[in-house]
Amino acid sequence: MNRLLVLLLSLLLALPAQALDLQGLYEQALTASRQGDFGQALPVWVRFLERASEDAPALSNSGNVRLALGDPAGAIADQSASIALAPEEADPHLNRGTAEEALQDWSAAANDYLWILERDREDASALYNLANVRGSQGDWPEARSLYGQAALARPGFAMA
Repeated sequence: MNRLLVLLLSLLLALPAQALDLQGLYEQALTASRQGDFGQALPVWVRFLERASEDAPALSNSGNVRLALGDPAGAIADQSASIALAPEEADPHLNRGTAEEALQDWSAAANDYLWILERDREDASALYNLANVRGSQGDWPEARSLYGQAALARPGFAMA
């Protein structure tokens, strides 16, 4: 048997079964989420988070699934928990902003997008989402400007 294969097998056998099981749950939830099978993904995220409640990316992914299932308040709770665990990560702020938009909480959504833009003035997703918020607030000149900035920041960025 190849020495590398033997080494890999011995490393796998050395891992606790719980770690392998957790990784399997994570992969199962992520696959279901990516395939758009949100009804299947959410219970798996919940099971994963029961055992790994400090996993910020899993909380953010769970929040995205909750939003897709029509639960923006649950999505905001998950994204906020993710932010508490990983305060400098931009993705949960972007995701929470999207959920806040679903509740038409324009001020909260804008605050999340502005938080991202304070750290990266050229984040195309935050620029685009903030433009949506400004348009929803009736500030079309600002929305137009932000859409233009998003297009410059990421040429070819698909916008509705």
